[in-house]
Amino acid sequence: MELASASHSVHTTLMQIEENILLAPYTTFKIGGPARFFACVKSVGELVQALTFAKEKKLKVFILGGGSNVLIDDGGFDGLVVKVEIAGVEEKDTTLVAGAGESWDALVERAVQKKLWGIENLSGIPGTVGGAVVQNIGAYGAALSQTLIWVEVYDTTAGKVTRLAASECQAGYRDSVFKREPGHYVVLRVSLALSAKKAPHIAYKDLAARFAGQTPTLPEIRSAVLAIRKDKFPNLAEEGTAGSFFKNPIMPFAEAEKLKARYPKLPLFPMPEVAGIKVPLAWLLDHALAMHGTHVGGARLFERQPLVIAAQKNSSSADVKKLGRLVQEKVRTTLNIEIEPEVTIV
Repeated sequence: MELASASHSVHTTLMQIEENILLAPYTTFKIGGPARFFACVKSVGELVQALTFAKEKKLKVFILGGGSNVLIDDGGFDGLVVKVEIAGVEEKDTTLVAGAGESWDALVERAVQKKLWGIENLSGIPGTVGGAVVQNIGAYGAALSQTLIWVEVYDTTAGKVTRLAASECQAGYRDSVFKREPGHYVVLRVSLALSAKKAPHIAYKDLAARFAGQTPTLPEIRSAVLAIRKDKFPNLAEEGTAGSFFKNPIMPFAEAEKLKARYPKLPLFPMPEVAGIKVPLAWLLDHALAMHGTHVGGARLFERQPLVIAAQKNSSSADVKKLGRLVQEKVRTTLNIEIEPEVTIV
């Protein structure tokens, strides 16, 4: 079936499934062609309806959150895109339970206002709560999985709502069971265990430098993280990006030390999520390979943080993909390191 020339709606009993909806405005890259079908779901009932519609029509399904970690092809998606907008935040003592469609950063801001510690280092990360769990977001020495209690999901195989304990989510570095088994689960709600006890984690170099000899408050840590991120990432009002395009390589200690012998100023970081040493790819791209500013068409490695791909307005998905492959090839041939995208490519 060809895409319709203009968008219109297919009506179901309780919800609306739209056709031929441009996906670019739903992503922070501002790139992406039309979805053959598109549905916003605000409840489990609406999600089930959307998935039933897809099954009846034999359509592929893509679950979309805030669109902050995805690159969608200019050709669009020949199936059903389900945008999860399940809302609501509940508080009980030091526990927060949030709907998958809630803004992640708004949840962090709420925790800071309530004087709850644990996710302040993850301030400023765009996207939704659901997407944050799928990706197991991390920054400045912290990872979401460190506070995770459970994730409520819709199991598409069993056709029911169930709850996965933190251990069942198999969280890794920018990884989880939700990424490894795409389509199996749809995240509905997330429960986080925070702490009322002052517990600043400022060992990460950017924060350590900013707070040398100090014991910062929650608002001070959040403000510092937001300022650091603002300096390292493009202005989304001016150009598109999905933040860090690649995962940092994780190496056994011995391999990381060999690389450091080759590049003595290379910083190395232990990982909160997995065993191994995180090697900062941005440092390698900048100092070892001098690739900062490398561009293909309207896409380029961002000058202040080469792990980030920035896309000028009207850039194509082909530009971004070609630049990504160019970086992978250069890292492979020069450093003998395999790197993979952090961004989901659709």
